[in-house]
Amino acid sequence: MIEVKADTIVKHFKNQKIEITRKVLEIRKSEILPFLNKEEFNSHCRNACPNHNSKWTCPPNCPNFVDYSKSYSKIQLFLFVTSTKQFDFLPQEECSLEAYNFTKEELQNYLRINEPLDGKIIAANSCEICATCSIIKGKPCYFPDKMRYNLVAFGFNVGKILTDLFQHELKWSTENIIPEYVSSVGAILKK
Repeated sequence: MIEVKADTIVKHFKNQKIEITRKVLEIRKSEILPFLNKEEFNSHCRNACPNHNSKWTCPPNCPNFVDYSKSYSKIQLFLFVTSTKQFDFLPQEECSLEAYNFTKEELQNYLRINEPLDGKIIAANSCEICATCSIIKGKPCYFPDKMRYNLVAFGFNVGKILTDLFQHELKWSTENIIPEYVSSVGAILKK
């Protein structure tokens, strides 16, 4: 059985204390491979994401995960979850997006700080190092040692990872409905 460790961290957003539930699990890299379906999930990127083929870290430019991760035997997954009620001081139309962006950025910072010298992070979002990716100008990445890919770009079914490994349901906002919580997931590949 996979052991999920959980704790709560407190951060600040616009002078408000925000609690984030942090869940962590570590598995053999082979155990994440059943969640990989690059063809299916990259088609979602192709059909709906403005970053498709506009960043070196997004499909179709993302490398094959098995090749990319061949030097690593483990993957440590991180799930950050934040209640949207903590953002009720914002206008309702901003609440979900601000909560999600805050949570995603906190996870991204956490991953950067905790990236081991002999490991590599899998980001919580697409690369945001440059305001405009060099791919748009037909040039190689300006910061290839700093750029990181994300689980979705590799072609992972993140929803299924969350339900099967974390027993966590991914919630989505709609035009008039703010979800109870927002979630962001990332990882660290380890030797």
